[in-house]
Amino acid sequence: MLRIATVGVTSTLLLGTLAAVPAFADGTAAVTITAPAPVDPEHPIATITGKVTGADGAPVAAGTPVELNATAGQGDVTGGTTDADGNYTATLAPNGTSDSVAVVASVPSLGLLSESVTVSIARGQADTVMSADKSTLDEGGALTLSGAVTYKGAAVPGGTAVISQTPDGGCTASPMTPLTLTVGADGKFSTSVKPRCAGTFYVDTTPAGLFKGGRVTLGHTTVRYAGTLAFSATMDAYGQVTAWTNLKSASGGGQVYNRKVILEYSANGKTGWKNLKTFSAWGSGYKASLRVYYSGYWRSRFLGDATYAPSVSPTRKLWRWSTKMSKLSASTTSIKKNKYITVSGTLYRWNTSKNGYGAFGGQSVRIIFRFKGKKTWYHVKWVKTDRKGHYSAKVRAYGDGYFAAVFAGTSDTWAAGTPNDRYVNTYAIPSPGQRSGPAPIVDVRPWRG
Repeated sequence: MLRIATVGVTSTLLLGTLAAVPAFADGTAAVTITAPAPVDPEHPIATITGKVTGADGAPVAAGTPVELNATAGQGDVTGGTTDADGNYTATLAPNGTSDSVAVVASVPSLGLLSESVTVSIARGQADTVMSADKSTLDEGGALTLSGAVTYKGAAVPGGTAVISQTPDGGCTASPMTPLTLTVGADGKFSTSVKPRCAGTFYVDTTPAGLFKGGRVTLGHTTVRYAGTLAFSATMDAYGQVTAWTNLKSASGGGQVYNRKVILEYSANGKTGWKNLKTFSAWGSGYKASLRVYYSGYWRSRFLGDATYAPSVSPTRKLWRWSTKMSKLSASTTSIKKNKYITVSGTLYRWNTSKNGYGAFGGQSVRIIFRFKGKKTWYHVKWVKTDRKGHYSAKVRAYGDGYFAAVFAGTSDTWAAGTPNDRYVNTYAIPSPGQRSGPAPIVDVRPWRG
């Protein structure tokens, strides 16, 4: 009959009982056991033989049951019965949980116990293969690793496969935790990992049964480090956009320098992104400046290279409302030098509720002047718009030249300037003591973005 081998407390008691209570006082009755040849994958069952003799040294009666006992959990045993010569045959099928199994034979009816013999295991070398579905990927991407354990072309089911990685130097991410997989009934194993570092994957197999495994190493797997882009930007009323960005990689060593990062713009922040400028190195990051005259959404983008994966920064909205100025009017265009004229105009801003321009009241407007044939503009006077956006200023005509008006914008509106330069012709020569130039010089220009 076939039974699971048991040793432990029960077996110890059995062996102790059999040794302590012999059936015959003279001790000549005995059961012997012969050590069998080692088992291996081609010969997985050990045939165990021996002989049982009585007190008189003669073979016991044919059909006397003989049991085989082995360490619990190490294999299956079958008992036997004696033949006319007292010989018996039993079997042991080791399960491979140990490299050898100790067995004893017993004759419960006679209280006999044999010496222990060892059945050794000659393990067969299993073959392991492992492959990856890709050799290059970006950090955070999935990599499928799969393999199989076979022996002479046949699947070896059960056992474990432990997958690990040796990362390349320079990776600052935490090491990959080894993954222990159970080999399936078909001898195969598979898993998906998200490596943070480039490096080499390998698997150590421990097959079930009468086999020994080993280590198989894959070729190098390239993993581009993930990066993050911090981004900030400002835009003044004159359309000067200044943007800063910073590229970092937690796995790839922290701060990332000397990479091509571009500044992008979209009117709606969703589609139509345009590459407007490449950032330059600045401090511990990157900086870009350019002049535009439109509101919208901005971000930075790293296109990626052999070491770092592509990345895009959060989006920043830079928004200003349009303003415009009417043509500048003058009360006269011909006057004595250093006499006063009145210049006037109107300031407007875009009004979303009206879907058009409306009066922009309560705003400061600067009146400026330049002499005929010169390029420098001078500050003349500040004036404020009324509730209808209208402004008017009494200014001195210092000589032949041009008047204009400019608005510097607010926190959410663009700057603007008059679309024209109002020319004023002066005549006569000023008498002594009269002023011959404008007030303190400020080099300003009309903004006509």
